Order: sequence, then structure tokens, then C-alpha cells
Amino acid sequence: MRRLIDTHLASQGASMARLKLLVYLAEQPSRSTDIASFFDQAPRTVTQAIDWLEQNDLVTRSPVEEDRRVKLVEITDAGRAMLEQALPLYDGIVAKTFGSLTAEELEALDRAILHLDKVVDQLETQAGFRQGRVPTLKAHNDG
Repeated sequence: MRRLIDTHLASQGASMARLKLLVYLAEQPSRSTDIASFFDQAPRTVTQAIDWLEQNDLVTRSPVEEDRRVKLVEITDAGRAMLEQALPLYDGIVAKTFGSLTAEELEALDRAILHLDKVVDQLETQAGFRQGRVPTLKAHNDG
């Protein structure tokens, strides 16, 4: 499903990763360190993603008054426009994919995901890992 979504989004210059970052930034401007922490990514990876978005005028970086060393990353109007174009495409693919399942299959999938989530949480706790959560793209419909 990710390949299918990325292939369709590529025609608009987007990808799921870029879309997730833009959805996150549409909620509020953030520091790159906060973004890296939220997505559980290496700072360099986030910097590269932000560089691409900035070069394509989808985000801007601006200094924070309290600490000029820190830059705040903010979505631009062009970034919001990309979201407006790309999110319906994403939603359509997700709707068609999950819409093909019966109610019983969806309930079974939900139970399996909840079970796996608990197992992963337990393994993270046992290993002493931080438990981070990546936002879903569905969140844009909730607000």
C-alpha cells in the first residue's frame, strides 16, 4: 500500500514521508530537533527532509527570538496547497484498500494490530527504548 501511495504521490512531488512531515507542521511550527524526536529519526535525516521541503518552498525556517541558534520550521501556503492536493489521493487509496475488507476482517485486523502494539510496547519497555508515536495521515480529518 505504501508503494502504491508513494507512486501516486510522486506525480505531485510528494511522498508519504514528506506528507507526514507536512501534516505534522500544519498543526504547529516546530524545531527540527522536536521533529526528529517525534518521528524517532536521526537529526540528519530530518534536516535532509526539511532541506528538500524548503528548497521546494513547502516550508520555511526562521530564527527563534529567545535563541537565535534555533530555527523554527513552518509550513508555507505552497505546503498547505500540496496537502490539499495529496491528502484526498492518500485518503482514496486507503478507503479503497480498507474498504475491500468485510466488517469481520476489519475487526480481526483491529484486534491483531492492538495485540501487536501491546507486544511492541512490552518489548520496548523491556529493552528500555523510548516509546514514540508517528502521526497518521488520517489525523487531518479529525480537526
